[in-house]
Amino acid sequence: MQHQICALFNGINYDVKQAYTCLYCYIDEVKHGLHVPSPQSAVLGASDLPRTVLSDHIEERLFKRLKLERQARASQSGCSFDEVAGADGLVVRVVSSVDKKVGVKPRFLETFQEDNYPTEFPYKSKAVLLFQKIDGVEVCLFGMYVQEFGAECAFPNQRRVYLSYLDSVKYFRPGIKAATGEALRTFVYHEILIGYLEYCKQRGFTSCYIWARPPLEGDNIFYCNPTIQTTRTSDILREWCLAMIRKATKEEIVVELTNLYDHFFITTGECKAKVTASRLTYFDGDYWPGAAEGMVNQLHQEEDDQKLQKKGNAKKIIRKRALEAAGHTDLSGNASEDDMLMQKLGETIYPMKEDFIMVHLQYSCSHCRSFMSSGKRWACHQCRSFYICDKFEERERHPSNSRETHELHPVDIVGVPEETKDGDGIIENKFFDTRHAFLSLCQENHYQFDTLRRARHSSMMVLYHLHNPTVKYNGAV
Repeated sequence: MQHQICALFNGINYDVKQAYTCLYCYIDEVKHGLHVPSPQSAVLGASDLPRTVLSDHIEERLFKRLKLERQARASQSGCSFDEVAGADGLVVRVVSSVDKKVGVKPRFLETFQEDNYPTEFPYKSKAVLLFQKIDGVEVCLFGMYVQEFGAECAFPNQRRVYLSYLDSVKYFRPGIKAATGEALRTFVYHEILIGYLEYCKQRGFTSCYIWARPPLEGDNIFYCNPTIQTTRTSDILREWCLAMIRKATKEEIVVELTNLYDHFFITTGECKAKVTASRLTYFDGDYWPGAAEGMVNQLHQEEDDQKLQKKGNAKKIIRKRALEAAGHTDLSGNASEDDMLMQKLGETIYPMKEDFIMVHLQYSCSHCRSFMSSGKRWACHQCRSFYICDKFEERERHPSNSRETHELHPVDIVGVPEETKDGDGIIENKFFDTRHAFLSLCQENHYQFDTLRRARHSSMMVLYHLHNPTVKYNGAV
């Protein structure tokens, strides 16, 4: 009978080819003193990775919530706490935290050159992983990459957070339902995300953006997801995110929920904000910056096409009429291009607008749509979700276009730091600083997660690379 090669063999530890020793031979050698096994403590695991303020915050919240959930489950079943299964051996770690910049694409930048639009936006990129010890072996189950644009960043990215990638593999234990009726793994993953949103709110960030779309091929964090794990549709993924947001709203971590289209593309009721692409948050790898660049190129191509002057003039007339019909009065070059871009972007985003989720951690002004992080906000007790910032308080009547005037009440904005200073230092590792780098590491070395056995080996190697970031691998990497 052929022996199956051990899934926990780390070939990088050996400079030369290591002859395979089967399990039974190994045990026999140890028994006869021919081999001395390494102590278990010599193998560095997930808990040995450096802790951070963020990882401590998420872990503390997660363990507290898991304890409450287990107590609720025990009460429901009429058992004691120890008689019901619990989720043990969980470790959360920030494995990458590096400074990056996203450059604005040239055609888009050219459109807003007269407005001194920034050429780039600095941000902190972070990667967070969840490990669980399953049958004595640590397995990486959940990962996310986020972009944090601090208070020092220019508008429109100031104090914004973007959840750029999220992925998991379906090996969480125990595979049972939580007291809330959802899968216990869902409960855990939601708590990690809520803990992160809570941490961002405490640091002074005002909003978080989530593009709830199923991953395309190559968009995952983990290479080769389990075959038992079906790809979610947009509707299912969006509802998964919204369920998490509803929990965070109950805890007043989230104060409002909207989407990219409703917040930036339409002006109805009390909103007085200008509809312009210069207000859209510009994230690294997000959908709309790439789409907008293509649209601006298309607009320029139409302007440059002068082969048939008559046809060209007709296009300009049609475009002018379309803008006038939409209520745009400033039809000068850049303004016209901005308006047409917003019209094209709006038409593209509208059918899937619910997938572009905007989570408000602070209240936004109902007039200018800016987020309020200092001073006072003025609230109307008669109207639901109506707030305006200080600059509108003395000169605006509410409701607009109404004989009746509602009284506005001031509310002090407290607990929002002036700076979004990060309490954690830089954590660099070339294999984890970007999702693509991590995925490439796994692809080139066959670190797969499609079976639990392979996930154990892959997680062991992930931990090895995390603990030995400078070791050069003589393989494909």
